Amino acid sequence: MNISSKQVGGDYYDLVPIQQDRYILAIGDVSGKGTPAALLMANVQASLRAFAPMGMSLPDATCRINDLTCQNTGQDKFITFFWASLDSSTREFRYVNAGHNPPFLLRADGSTKRLDVGGIILGLMKTSSPYLEEVVTLNSGDVIVMFTDGVSEAMNSQEEDFTEERLEILLNTVRTESPAKIIETVRKALDEYAHGTPQSDDITMLVLRAL
Repeated sequence: MNISSKQVGGDYYDLVPIQQDRYILAIGDVSGKGTPAALLMANVQASLRAFAPMGMSLPDATCRINDLTCQNTGQDKFITFFWASLDSSTREFRYVNAGHNPPFLLRADGSTKRLDVGGIILGLMKTSSPYLEEVVTLNSGDVIVMFTDGVSEAMNSQEEDFTEERLEILLNTVRTESPAKIIETVRKALDEYAHGTPQSDDITMLVLRAL
């Protein structure tokens, strides 16, 4: 799901097949909105699609993307970014989180994990210390919910955020549903919460379920 707050948005999500059984998934959010944010995110997308097939590790590729982003941004622009390599044959989900809202890993056993391992936001400064990665193995029924802060920071008429806490409670009520149903449930909840309040930020979600 991607709902822009303006005609052109700065949120981004992607799903890139790399080889048989292997995929790259990504989600990101540029500070600011409109055309300048979209152009900057287009640079990140181009970098991702260039580096992803090269066999480079996610931490090394993230360093390269960050350094390239620093060359193309002013100090007032930055990007929160999360991406992962999924091997559907081994069910390994290998990820790096560059300052993005940590996705929810909703385990089939009822537990929840936040995917927060990584490093600094893209574009703030050139890489001085390596990005870290984490590998999780997905079990049948596990769900990963990636989202931008337009979801958790959606506001009502009292200018109160929806919050990640409220989102987690909602996700736990639909954790056994399909990705499409999960996204639709969140979208309806945001509409009801905002109750006509103009959308202040781009809203983006990417949901994965292990079969």
